[in-house]
Amino acid sequence: MPIFRFQSVHIVWLLAIFFIIDCGSAFAISKCQDASGKWHYGDNAAAACGDTRITIIDKRGRKIDEVAPPMTEEEINAKKAEEERIKAEQKLKAERDLEKKRILAIYPREEDIISARDSRLSGMDKNIKMQERLLDDMRLEMKKLEAKEIPNNEKDRAKLESRKETQQQDINEFYQSITRLRREREKTAEKYEKILTEFRELTAE
Repeated sequence: MPIFRFQSVHIVWLLAIFFIIDCGSAFAISKCQDASGKWHYGDNAAAACGDTRITIIDKRGRKIDEVAPPMTEEEINAKKAEEERIKAEQKLKAERDLEKKRILAIYPREEDIISARDSRLSGMDKNIKMQERLLDDMRLEMKKLEAKEIPNNEKDRAKLESRKETQQQDINEFYQSITRLRREREKTAEKYEKILTEFRELTAE
């Protein structure tokens, strides 16, 4: 009987020791290594190694967590730049998706896009040709003015020069107008080509 009592007390004591050890392991301490290679523990770790990674260990020295060092200004700026890049890409994608939906709503078929393009370009071509004919007439009129004999009278001579100057200004303005119309025509053609490409991509999906 005494032997049994001794064994029971021994077992209870061992269980108590294990319980204390397990409870102790629940308390974590900090651990870090500074630039010189020296290790720091406890509350001193955060102060001594503020710019390095801090490892959280338990009483047995087992790693249970890790705290990353604070980011440098360069890392912060790089992170912001990356976030802005991602945001810009997302915005661009949203705009493209909206544009594609708009295209499908306006043009149910590819033939509708081609028909609209041809009609628009045809109208622009007619306008350009009309402006070119007017420009040719103006240049012809300018040649007639230049072919005129220069008057002896100073007043008539000044009047002729004024007409030439006005005619040349009109020619220059018409030429610039035609140049703008041609650029607009090119942009319109490019626009419809882009619409066609996006429409084909959408229908292929």
